[in-house]
Amino acid sequence: MSTLTDQEIMKLMEGMDTQQDVMVKPLISAPVPLLAVREEYKNGSETVLGKLDWLQSNGWDQVWRARGDGDCFYRAFTLAFLLRILRSSDPALSANLAYDAIQRALPAMKQANFDSDLYEEFLDPLLAIVRSLAEDTAPPTEYALIQSLQDAEKSNCIVVALRLITSAYIRANPTTFEPFLLSPTTFLPLTVDDFCRQEVEPCGKEADHAQIMALAEALNTGILVAYLDRSDVKDGVNWVDFGHGDDPLTLLYRPGHYDVLTKDTFVVS
Repeated sequence: MSTLTDQEIMKLMEGMDTQQDVMVKPLISAPVPLLAVREEYKNGSETVLGKLDWLQSNGWDQVWRARGDGDCFYRAFTLAFLLRILRSSDPALSANLAYDAIQRALPAMKQANFDSDLYEEFLDPLLAIVRSLAEDTAPPTEYALIQSLQDAEKSNCIVVALRLITSAYIRANPTTFEPFLLSPTTFLPLTVDDFCRQEVEPCGKEADHAQIMALAEALNTGILVAYLDRSDVKDGVNWVDFGHGDDPLTLLYRPGHYDVLTKDTFVVS
């Protein structure tokens, strides 16, 4: 269950209803009920409404919104990654495992000839938060975590770091990813180098299956994405599984956008 108080949620979401410009909305928001998303579709597709109802009836009743600026997947991934540590039965152990996973991604970046001073600087904010979650004395609260990720400098550094990790993993495993490296505009094949330079490394470029798979594998984590689209499903939603792990990060995908999807009645693993 979320530890945020009503007062904290109100403070974190202050001004959201009046902010029409995407670029002035919070980078990450406090959780809102899934019913708030359903309200956006109340006059829309019955298929989408049915999927939202299925998620709600199966306990998926919270959405943590990421700004829709092209970096939403990486921002949503970051929040889900850190929330899983914070909510685990042993946050210190989970934080140390996450820290080790990030460290194991560094050799691929070196192999890709990325400037070590540069990627280490971009990684610092993420590593600092992970280290703070390992502290037994006073680990961050959900409120403090969201506040930290609403800081543009920290959040944007983390986005760049995750993009570089993703790019480095694709570059290190070309045969795995080559069949999926297509231009999103022309749908023509791209070389590994062109795909990484054009679709992975620049901020504001949306993530697709190749990027999600690469980041999941690079950080040794599972990612489970619920696809909220108009495709016909007999029962439930289309869940697409990336990476591996017993406790995958759960994201909600709406065409062109990713948010974090959680259960308010969270059961500690």
